[in-house]
Amino acid sequence: MRTRNHLAARLTTIATIFLMSGCVQASTQAQGRPVAKRPLEYIGSWGVKGNGPGQLDDPVSIATGAIGNVYIADAGSLFIHKYDPLGTPLLAFQQDGLNNPQWIAVDRGGAMYVSDPARGSVFIFFPDGDRYRELRLRGRRSSENSVSMAIGDNGLIHALDSDAGKVFDYTPRRLQRGWQPAGCGRNPGPIVAGPDGSLYIGDPANNRIQRYTAEGRYVNSIGPGIGKGPKLSREFAVSNSGVFVMDADGRILHVYTADNRVKHELDLAPELGQGSRPAPPLAISPNQDLLVLDASETRVLRYHINF
Repeated sequence: MRTRNHLAARLTTIATIFLMSGCVQASTQAQGRPVAKRPLEYIGSWGVKGNGPGQLDDPVSIATGAIGNVYIADAGSLFIHKYDPLGTPLLAFQQDGLNNPQWIAVDRGGAMYVSDPARGSVFIFFPDGDRYRELRLRGRRSSENSVSMAIGDNGLIHALDSDAGKVFDYTPRRLQRGWQPAGCGRNPGPIVAGPDGSLYIGDPANNRIQRYTAEGRYVNSIGPGIGKGPKLSREFAVSNSGVFVMDADGRILHVYTADNRVKHELDLAPELGQGSRPAPPLAISPNQDLLVLDASETRVLRYHINF
């Protein structure tokens, strides 16, 4: 009897140890599973309302540089601002004659290019804010026109005149050629240089973004097309992660691959607010941060891209 009881006790102990080890293993496996990250992780916002250096009054365009610094053209204060990746002001300057800043672009060396369609010019500044020169553009001078720029890796300036529907390629000193982007409807724009060396041009008339080689040859279309899918805005940015374009309602962000596959549809209303608004300008840093210029609140929203 004693032997049977001893054997039963040993079997009970072994069973308990087995069950406990199974629980520990299951718990360890559960703890080891990676937590799925959201495609966009909201980091926070920055920006101070005002019309002085480092402050935002009526910001209209945003760009990022090779080391992640952020550049903003402000049509209200007429300041050109430079910030570090966290939003700390680094530089602010104004320029005589630059009275209608509309678009800002930055080359790999940190030089800044700012368009003024009313003057028919692109102002070029050294990284420290000193003026290099004013590049006179072909086309009609009008504050109602839209002039955007993309800077190629070779330093070529691609200026898109939306009224004319043409791209003019300049060196920092002279015009090289002009070309009409095939497939684009009326008033195309803006133009954006992609990391793949392509040029991307907004085509709101056809509810798409058109992709071209640096020489102006058509490659493909991105977006749903006229009368299909969501209505896209003019505001978009391009990175290795895809083509990011705001919906016309100013809240939904659509992400496409360069060959026109839908990657994500993301609602930014929790940070931007629920009401419809003009679509905010976008920029993407080399650190894979998406920057959203919320002009109505004079702030920049920062998200990290996790795809």
